[in-house]
Amino acid sequence: MAAMVLVALNDHVLKGAGLLPGWLTGKLSDFAGLYFAPLLVAELWMLVRPSPVARVAVHRVVWAALGFGVLFSAIKTFPPADRLYEAVLTAVLPRPASNTVDPTDLLALVMLGVAVWDARRLMQRGRPG
Repeated sequence: MAAMVLVALNDHVLKGAGLLPGWLTGKLSDFAGLYFAPLLVAELWMLVRPSPVARVAVHRVVWAALGFGVLFSAIKTFPPADRLYEAVLTAVLPRPASNTVDPTDLLALVMLGVAVWDARRLMQRGRPG
């Protein structure tokens, strides 16, 4: 939940406000977004196709993390993927979307592992999907 709040606050208040350097607000979005995105997708997946098996919930987080890892890597390192990403988001969002091709953003991929680790930890405690 904190990661979702951070992304919303960062993207709608901090970015462009001059309170923090642009590189820092970009990294905050990347790190927080890569943490919560696979968890959110896995949770939505559980709503559509419920499973009482905790292992299934963790596998869904792993698959979501892999998907986000591939997509994020593409838009951060491959300009044609970046342009397609911006065009799609601009078409579906109420304001233009922008992304910066920046291979240093790949450092945030570590958060996908953290999300999977947290999902496993929660499942071991008995908190389903």
